[in-house]
Amino acid sequence: MGSNTENDHVSGSSDNKPKAGAGRVFEVGYMPHERDAAQADATQADATGGAGQEEPKASAGTPPFPGTSSPAAKPKEQKPLSEAERRHRRRTRIIAVVVVAVVALLGGGYAVVSHNQQVAHEAAVARKKAAEKKRQQEREEAIRVHDEYVANLNKVYAYMMTGAVTSETACNLTSGVWHDAIFGGWDDETSPYQASDFNDALKKLYASEKYQGYVSGIEDGNDKIDDIMRDLTDPPSDCESAYETLQDLYPEYQSFASLATDPSGSYTTYTQKFEEADSTVSSKIQLLSTQIPDAIQSDDSSSS
Repeated sequence: MGSNTENDHVSGSSDNKPKAGAGRVFEVGYMPHERDAAQADATQADATGGAGQEEPKASAGTPPFPGTSSPAAKPKEQKPLSEAERRHRRRTRIIAVVVVAVVALLGGGYAVVSHNQQVAHEAAVARKKAAEKKRQQEREEAIRVHDEYVANLNKVYAYMMTGAVTSETACNLTSGVWHDAIFGGWDDETSPYQASDFNDALKKLYASEKYQGYVSGIEDGNDKIDDIMRDLTDPPSDCESAYETLQDLYPEYQSFASLATDPSGSYTTYTQKFEEADSTVSSKIQLLSTQIPDAIQSDDSSSS
């Protein structure tokens, strides 16, 4: 046993060292490392849920860290407005409202004025078109009246020319029979009406079919001339000279025609009247033919 004690004492350098877990090693001068302290603090913070740990403060002008919110800014204290400022703000609002109203009124007024101008313009255009249409209608009516008047002048001229030629023929035959019945000298034209007395010779002539044909043609022409003359009382300006000539010619023509349809007087007076009427009517008919204007429509057609 003594050897064991000695061996135990000799080997005490190794067997007598403190063993792990004895609990007394940390009590003898052991200082924990800074890293161990930091880990311990972190473990404690996790255990307590981070209570008591201060958040890092952001410097002025830098945004907060991700996941964190900046501290709410304290509301500024508003000072009550002075009476002058309140009046100024009211005036500003009133002026703004008035400006908006004026702009709206001006815009509406411009729209109304523009609409009225458009309506007035359209009305003016419509009036202009109506006036042009009316003038065109009046022109067409004037042309129609003018050309109708010219046509009637030409008809009268034609009827008078035909009537004058027929009257001249009838008067020449009457004068020839009358002459030959008094003075003799019957020819092929007068011999069919030959008689010992000029009155009997003239009766034969007036009863003949040939002479009755002359009279009928003259009287029919006179009726047509009378009808047309009633429509020629209001001549266009370029037909006035023809109408004046026609007014002078018409009674002369009637007298000439009556010498053919109703002879009277002596042979000498009859012959003189016939020659005078024949010359007068012939010259005036020729003058009338030079005074009748052309129809406007025919002029337009030829020019186009």
